[in-house]
Amino acid sequence: MKIRLFEIVCILSLATAGNCIGIIKDLLQFNVAGIPIVHKTYDFPFDPDAGPRKSRDYQEANGRFGAKAIERLGLGEDGREVERLAEQRQRDEGQLGGVREFTP
Repeated sequence: MKIRLFEIVCILSLATAGNCIGIIKDLLQFNVAGIPIVHKTYDFPFDPDAGPRKSRDYQEANGRFGAKAIERLGLGEDGREVERLAEQRQRDEGQLGGVREFTP
């Protein structure tokens, strides 16, 4: 059934298009060989040392795992950063890593 359907499509396309060579070329190019962009080669500049260098730069600016960046985001950007920082330090006094010390 699949072959018959393919044959019918080919016959109809030959009859309507009139350009037999163009249809055969298109069938071969797009179904067998693949579209031309698949065979095109690209050259990308690559620097293997960029990753560690960028990581160092990020950690200097934002702390390890972005701790400084998260703190800056938590302080906001509305001009009250210093007040919020004082409130957070007062709130976090006596905590170790975000957990209060165990007091029975």
